[in-house]
Amino acid sequence: MAQLTTLLLTRPHAASQRFARQVVDQLGEIRIEISPLIDIDLLDLNEEPNAQTIVFTSRNGVDAWSRACFTTRASCYCVGEATADAARAIGFDPKVSGGTVEHLVSDVQNAKPSGEILHVHGRHTRGGLVDRLRAKGFKSQSLIAYEQSLKELSTSARDLLQGGASVIVPLFSPRSALQFASYGPFGPQVKTIAISKSAAAACPGATIAPHPDAKGVIAKISELVIA
Repeated sequence: MAQLTTLLLTRPHAASQRFARQVVDQLGEIRIEISPLIDIDLLDLNEEPNAQTIVFTSRNGVDAWSRACFTTRASCYCVGEATADAARAIGFDPKVSGGTVEHLVSDVQNAKPSGEILHVHGRHTRGGLVDRLRAKGFKSQSLIAYEQSLKELSTSARDLLQGGASVIVPLFSPRSALQFASYGPFGPQVKTIAISKSAAAACPGATIAPHPDAKGVIAKISELVIA
């Protein structure tokens, strides 16, 4: 069945390549098409923030922080394991949350860190992390560290979606899910997998991964490939 199925990856190119390697490592060879719906452009961060706790909700924020050569001595929270791996690689000792903003807020509230908390994120963000932390009494600020520019699907990706062969499309953010949904409606041969409820809400009909991380998405891909 894997030979008859194509996995269409719409994350930024580097992230799609990393995810493709994870899929092949766990599921074996499968046809993969990469057509990013979002491009990431890291911003120049010139003035180092004076925060005692840094919160990253994506690897892109970690990359921007690293490029700016900012210190990694502050406490650090990461939304999930992949982001934590990136933060660990540049010198942080991150605390890993359960994959959602809700988990992050809960973890911070339980730890009660002192001083200012800084959320490093992209121009477009959801979940209201800073506002939620402020509502809990924490001094919190945000830092926009990268741009997320929308892109169009490639011609080959659109042809793939309009064909009769099975296509599985993982969706990793509400914004990319909404962009992908704009190309619909799709036939029954196109199966979408959302990493979270918020991503699923942007693309009606998407199946939600059992866990809001790459492992959860791959587990759902495995189910669809075997079915």
